[in-house]
Amino acid sequence: MDNRIVEIIVAIVDKLIEVPEDSCTVEEITNSLLEDGFTAGEINDALAWLYYAVDDRLLTNGRIAARSASRKSLRVLSEFEKSVISPEAYGYILQLTQLGLLDDLQVEDLIERAIGMCAETVEIADIKQILPTVLLEASSWFSPGRVPWANGDNRKPLPH
Repeated sequence: MDNRIVEIIVAIVDKLIEVPEDSCTVEEITNSLLEDGFTAGEINDALAWLYYAVDDRLLTNGRIAARSASRKSLRVLSEFEKSVISPEAYGYILQLTQLGLLDDLQVEDLIERAIGMCAETVEIADIKQILPTVLLEASSWFSPGRVPWANGDNRKPLPH
C-alpha cells in the first residue's frame, strides 16, 4: 500500500477521534485533507479502503458513524505489556476501540504485532504504522485482488 494512502488513513482516524460525536462529514474530512496537500484520488482511495476495512461501522449516510455507547469489554494490559506499551499508545488503542474501528480480536492482534515489532517501547507512531494492516487483514471481505489499489489520481495499481 502506498505510504501516502497510509498517511491519509491515519489522518482520517485521528480526525475521527478528535471530533465530537457524529459531527464530522466525509466532505469536511476531504476538504481538510485537500488543504493538507493530498489529492482527491488519494483521499478517495483511503476512504474506500477504510470503508471496506471496517465494514459499515465507519460511515452511515455520508456521516461518520456515532461511537458505540457501551463496550462489552475493556482490554487490560498485563504487567509485561504495561512495561512495553506507553500509556499514550494504550490510550490511543482504547480510543480506536471506543470509536468502533477495532473489535476485541483486532486489539489483540494490534498489541501482539506492536510488541513483536518494537525494540523497546511501543509508542503512538508504532500503533499508527501497524493499524492499517490490522484493519485490512481482520476484514472478512478481504482478498488481495478485491480492492483496486490505485495510486491517487494516476490510477496505476499499487503493490500490496
